Amino acid sequence: MQMKAMTTNYQGDSVFNTRLLSYLNRKPKKVHHIQSSVYLITFEKGHPMILKGFDSFEKWDRQRELTSLLKQKGFHQTYYIHQNLMPFQFKGKWYGSMDYFPPNKKKFRFSNHKDRLEGIQLLESFHDVSEHLSINAPAFNQSKKWKERLSLFKKNFSYVRQYVSEDIIKEWIRWGEWSLEGFDKNQSLWNKEKKVIIHGDCAHHNFLRRADGTLTLIDFDLMANAPRCIDYLQYANRILNHLEDAANELWEVPQLQRYQSDLAFLYALTYPTDIFREWNRLNKSSSQLHSVWKMSVDGFSERMEMNEKLAKRISSLNRN
Repeated sequence: MQMKAMTTNYQGDSVFNTRLLSYLNRKPKKVHHIQSSVYLITFEKGHPMILKGFDSFEKWDRQRELTSLLKQKGFHQTYYIHQNLMPFQFKGKWYGSMDYFPPNKKKFRFSNHKDRLEGIQLLESFHDVSEHLSINAPAFNQSKKWKERLSLFKKNFSYVRQYVSEDIIKEWIRWGEWSLEGFDKNQSLWNKEKKVIIHGDCAHHNFLRRADGTLTLIDFDLMANAPRCIDYLQYANRILNHLEDAANELWEVPQLQRYQSDLAFLYALTYPTDIFREWNRLNKSSSQLHSVWKMSVDGFSERMEMNEKLAKRISSLNRN
């Protein structure tokens, strides 16, 4: 688990501290707040651990089961949730502990070509194992999720218009509607792909490089039962801004090559999921306004060029 925020001493809510002491059955040396409901706990003796708050006991238990089975099946590039310590409840969260991996000085970055290839190879290895696991994970509905995201972006139109021209906003919406229509018509093609347990959140911060150089997959909060192409689609969406000619270079990635003629995948690539996601978040907090504006406006021409190339590929496939 990567540290992303300030480090604090062992202080804070007395009720939380009391429950933590009871949970650990020993006093920690320090409790460092990493982010949100994630803490790094160190001791005078023994290994440090991560304490994380899960939204429900079921989510903790599901991830406990997943990480345990992954280890049993030989996939060791993730953490292990401690099963001998039952989670405690505090303010709507269930706090459980897991392994802590000291991070490498060299962080994983999508902007690095070797990292991009290593990251998707790790995903493939994870899928190859999770395909054989029987876990009661929630089903994933890409179309429903994206329709809700587009609907919320439309509701936020007046907010976004304060920073971005209406023409650009309407063009993003047009591509969203066009891609969803095409995706819905063709997603039956994905039913041919065997379902696995997907990670569900293929952001760069969920790929942690350990101090020994091993790349590790973390944070399975959005794990689901779905075809592996869902993870690959998310991964493709995350890396395309780092490619000079994404419409063509994406297919140089071995795990993505099989989808270059898959209409559902191609339509989905033109859906501006990052634009909608980040503006919908900004309506709640404007701390990242400049970077989201830059992505929406400065990156507009390149994304339109990519989408037009993908649209031509789709048109050609539809004619055939």
